[in-house]
Amino acid sequence: MPMIRKVTLKNFKRFDDVTFVLPGHLVLAGPNNTGKTTLLQAIAAWSLGLLEWKKLGQPKKVNVAYGWADMERLAFSAAALRSFDLLWRNRATTAPLEIGLQFDGRPDVLTLEFKFQAAGLVNVRPKADVDADVLAEINELEAVFIPAIGGLVREESEFADPKAIEGRLAQARAGEVLRNLILKIHAREQAWKQLNATLVRLFGYELTPPLRGEYITCEYRSARNQGPTFDLATAGSGMLQVLLVLALLLAHDKALLLIDEPDAHLHLILQRAIYGELRAVAASSGSQLLIATHSEQVIDSVDPRELCLMYGTPRLVADSDEKAALVESLGALTHGELLLANGAVGVLYAEDYTDVDILKAFARVLGDDAALHMLEVDVVCKRIKAESPEGLGSMKAADHWKMLKLVRDALPALEILDGDSKNKADDSVTGTNDKVQRLRWRWYEIESYLLSPQPWIRFLRSKMGDGADADAAADAAFKEMDKLLEASFRDHPLEPTGPQGRVLQTEPASKTLIPAMLQAAGLNQFGKSSYFEIAQCFQADEVHPEVREKLALMKFAFGVGPDPRVAAAAPAAEGGGHA
Repeated sequence: MPMIRKVTLKNFKRFDDVTFVLPGHLVLAGPNNTGKTTLLQAIAAWSLGLLEWKKLGQPKKVNVAYGWADMERLAFSAAALRSFDLLWRNRATTAPLEIGLQFDGRPDVLTLEFKFQAAGLVNVRPKADVDADVLAEINELEAVFIPAIGGLVREESEFADPKAIEGRLAQARAGEVLRNLILKIHAREQAWKQLNATLVRLFGYELTPPLRGEYITCEYRSARNQGPTFDLATAGSGMLQVLLVLALLLAHDKALLLIDEPDAHLHLILQRAIYGELRAVAASSGSQLLIATHSEQVIDSVDPRELCLMYGTPRLVADSDEKAALVESLGALTHGELLLANGAVGVLYAEDYTDVDILKAFARVLGDDAALHMLEVDVVCKRIKAESPEGLGSMKAADHWKMLKLVRDALPALEILDGDSKNKADDSVTGTNDKVQRLRWRWYEIESYLLSPQPWIRFLRSKMGDGADADAAADAAFKEMDKLLEASFRDHPLEPTGPQGRVLQTEPASKTLIPAMLQAAGLNQFGKSSYFEIAQCFQADEVHPEVREKLALMKFAFGVGPDPRVAAAAPAAEGGGHA
């Protein structure tokens, strides 16, 4: 079978319109739920579709199009489906889905289109632009799907129909067919020797010849002392996984092997070794490997040219440096971050989520809908000081951002820091994605901008009503404020004096002053996560100008607003000349 060099998918499961390039063997690298298994299933579906269409015996077009062939769900072994509409992206079956393959030595992509008819029936045919002579030359593509194994059934009968094995594999029921596969390999002398040689090398065990009967008997023993034999069901899951993959590899010549997580259940040393073993067996049988994995050990052992990055739009890895970033990202990025980054305008690194909540509250007060939508929907937010997975832990924002750029390279980043973060470079907001942009509060932290008397009065009344209790609580709170900022601050909170400004720049208000004010007011249980409620009690003219400035710069940093530092051009005069 010639090597597959390209796979195109349209409207298939998670993919709208995507192309995979296969330089030879290909390893699909990435976390769960990014489409690795989907590609394997698509190729298997193409193979089944072509086989069903060729049963029509009508390789030539009728008028301008090929005839449709029926495919029933029960004969569809590429994936376990309760209904065919699950193959369509977003289950939107009004338009056909398309799967195309390009083979080595042929310039054209041979595309099949599938039309939904019912839960248990689809139609399939080649697209009209596929050359009939090329179709006539293409024999059945032997594509074998190999899932991860979970364990063996207690008793396994011999199957007379090979399709029974394929069907169970498609349904990820590999534990029901492993003994049948071993029986097939035993009938091929060279394959049996090769299988045992690999088992001895990796595990120190060898298989004894399987026995036919009412049920198949498969046993193994130590290759070193050939002591007592053990039933195959007692073997470790790692050994069973390797047996499954190797048995299917050795049972097929010149096939395409679609292997889902061959590293499943293997410890780190064997995870690193398994890809080399599979390549060696594939070379001897003339087969092509398409492997889905999120094992760092497997990825680290693969040539970068054989790695397909499954973050966002699938693409081949560029070089060894990007491969290293991929390996690191698998242990650092969450699936939620990957999904969000693929459609986000950027990633925002804040000291804490409470900072973002306060910014949202100020945006609401200011009527800045663009900033509010950006903060609520459009950016990925990450906490700088929290432990992973919610935060960065000991990781730097720049390192985390470089990993997210594996998902989408054109992803701007911005970190907004407390004023005491003097160990980092000066502010830099460029509106570009060449480095992490930076903003820093001039006062100590965003909570410092909550210290305005009138909003506090409204806040306390919202908690206690408009009576004397709220007034007394406000007086008690302001006495705590006066201890640090003097009573005159209350008359001009947007224009503090020099000494007052220095206090605001050096005092961690969220840890000292605000808790003291709340306690004095009788709100002992009001925690930092609720400080945004104070911001909601501001009016637009009470919000500090720096908050407006920061929101405007953030919008510019993420490409959703103009640069506020550039004066808008004056409108041109009407008439264009002298009267």
